[in-house]
Amino acid sequence: MTDTPSTQSPKPSWQEIQEKKINMVKERGSRVLKINSPLGSTLFNILRQFDMAYASFKGRLGEMDGISHEEGEKLMTEGREIVMAFSEFTDKLSKRIRFRYYKPREISEFIKTVDDSEAE
Repeated sequence: MTDTPSTQSPKPSWQEIQEKKINMVKERGSRVLKINSPLGSTLFNILRQFDMAYASFKGRLGEMDGISHEEGEKLMTEGREIVMAFSEFTDKLSKRIRFRYYKPREISEFIKTVDDSEAE
């Protein structure tokens, strides 16, 4: 079925889009990021979709016809490994061009936790 002009919602104006973006910036947990590279833009698009999928994942975790805790743990372990690998790549790239990479606090704390548990 094709939408007729009377059933289509009107396309938001440029001002309405800008106002929506400004309001989103004010929300708790929001981040503003200037992206300078095509790869960064692609990664940001993936991250945005991951974040939406993660919210749905949390809602379905342990639910009937959802995702078991065991499968969820495996998926999150894989995700953590991907994040760690990307952090390591960013560190490697940064060293190569003599750019200071600040490893996110969460990664440093996770590494410390893993190192502490392996030392026991």
